[in-house]
Amino acid sequence: MTNHAAIILRDENKVLFVQRSANKKSLPNIWAFPSGTIEEGESPEETTIREAKEELGIDIEIEKSLATVELPELGARLHFVTCTSKHNGNIVCDPNEIQATKWLTFKEFFNEFTDEEIGHGLIHLRKHPEIWHSSFN
Repeated sequence: MTNHAAIILRDENKVLFVQRSANKKSLPNIWAFPSGTIEEGESPEETTIREAKEELGIDIEIEKSLATVELPELGARLHFVTCTSKHNGNIVCDPNEIQATKWLTFKEFFNEFTDEEIGHGLIHLRKHPEIWHSSFN
């Protein structure tokens, strides 16, 4: 399974982190990036844009691919892509998908949350700051 995670940026290197709904079958209540699985006939970019629209009600523009991480514990591959939001207002989340959002720097996020509170992809990024540090510091 291949998923795409949107690292949505705004001023001052703030990144949008989302807390998955308590109703999710997989990783409920976990903090992560907005993400989704590629559907048949869909490009990775289309997946990222669709998921941001469905989960957050916002339009995004993809900037670049940041990294790809193999997550054998989930049987998944996760592609991180950096994006910018075309939306300046409030984010209106689908409550079946996301229960909370926070704009934080990576450093602020990793200081606030433990590995037990975050998704596997973010645990990988915590262990490998060389992936994000130069782009988000």
